[in-house]
Amino acid sequence: MTAPRVLLVNQYFWPDIAATAQLLSDLAEDLAATGAEVRAVAGRGSYAGNGAAPLPPRERWQGIEIVRPWSTRLGRGNGVARMGDALSFLASAAGVVLFGPRADVVVCLSTPPMVGLLGLLASLRGARFVYKVEDLYPDIAVALGKLRHSSWMGVMLSRVSSVVLKRADLCIALDDDLASSLRRRGARRIDVIPNWADGAAIRPDDEGGEQLRRDLGLADRFVVLYSGNHGLAHRFDAVLEAAERLAGREQEIGFLFVGDGPRRKEVVRAAARLSNFRLLPYQPRERLGALYAAGDLHLVSLRDEVSGLMVPSKYAAALAAGRPVLLVGGAETGLRREIEREAVGWCCHHDAEELERAVREAARRPAEARNRGRRGRALFDRRYDRALITARWVGVVGRLAGNGDGGPAGD
Repeated sequence: MTAPRVLLVNQYFWPDIAATAQLLSDLAEDLAATGAEVRAVAGRGSYAGNGAAPLPPRERWQGIEIVRPWSTRLGRGNGVARMGDALSFLASAAGVVLFGPRADVVVCLSTPPMVGLLGLLASLRGARFVYKVEDLYPDIAVALGKLRHSSWMGVMLSRVSSVVLKRADLCIALDDDLASSLRRRGARRIDVIPNWADGAAIRPDDEGGEQLRRDLGLADRFVVLYSGNHGLAHRFDAVLEAAERLAGREQEIGFLFVGDGPRRKEVVRAAARLSNFRLLPYQPRERLGALYAAGDLHLVSLRDEVSGLMVPSKYAAALAAGRPVLLVGGAETGLRREIEREAVGWCCHHDAEELERAVREAARRPAEARNRGRRGRALFDRRYDRALITARWVGVVGRLAGNGDGGPAGD
């Protein structure tokens, strides 16, 4: 059989540090390793928006051709800038999809909103369209009160989303909750394939973690780590209040927040008055192993309003590092049920007192925290390791490229 020609479309790709960029880069690399002909279409800007020079319009990496059509680089400082970058990327990428080499399979992520339309364009040229739904728009914006469902924008985005979900050859949901939401929105074919982490790069590494803790002045503290997007779908009010309480009572507990996003400013304001708080910008991928190992307890925050509409990608990385997780929020989600069923961490609501108790319990029971971390790594090896998950993707692409059924492969 001829090697499949695969087109991957997302606003961010290697070498960017965005979670979706890292995931799609892993997938591209592992598809190319099987002999697939892989091309990626991405923007030239950086997710972190740190003023870096634009990425080159074309390059090859690990046997993958990367095409970056022109787009604005206004950054993520406000909604207008984000929208400008997204729309200019969509317009430019449409030309690549329509007039570039034809693909057998096109994989589009759900960010930015409406990027799935590029998958429909590719399908007009005979490609099979796989829609990887990281989070469901405009449903998230409506749930967060950022968009009225009855507004012209809400109606338009909802109709676009429904068309994309109905016409995709296959929709990939990250868990059963998201799959149910896609089904209600009209998706015809759905497979549940979770996001992953690289279990070779992120692993239990006490030595590397200890070195980073010493560098940050946290060597003698129980470290509560939050690493990733400080986004609107997360809440930090209870976390910050609990950190303030613990600053006066439990000097051996420290908080380390890494990343950026719309809620970063409230974290910065709180950290300025707390002696037990450290802040870092996004870290390069080669430092993530040590970073995740530096945390004794990994925070995962999710607003209850967006339950069933997204799944935090940092969860798999925490398990890979062999560290217990503390899920804040996410009531009635499969994620919460899994954490409780597998005993890989703790769960609490967005309540400072409850959160403080959970952190104290983890800090005062180090043996139990280590046991939950070990169970987490075992769960990761069974369910979330990169090699395991991308192998399922290779199967999906192969079935679709071979004009097979292309239906759900099962979880």
